[in-house]
Amino acid sequence: MFSDSLLVNQALREYLKTHAWQVEKITQGIAAADRGELVDHDDVMREMEELIEQKAKGRA
Repeated sequence: MFSDSLLVNQALREYLKTHAWQVEKITQGIAAADRGELVDHDDVMREMEELIEQKAKGRA
């Protein structure tokens, strides 16, 4: 029978393995922001509105 701490450690390892890609993407995003590689909010909103409009028209 597994001890509680062993089960917690196993669950934590599985969680971290499953979510490692998220941690990596966040780390990459922070590094890009630190380098000044940012996208203006208005540009993002404009692009998102275009994508939503295309999707609504069935073109996406």
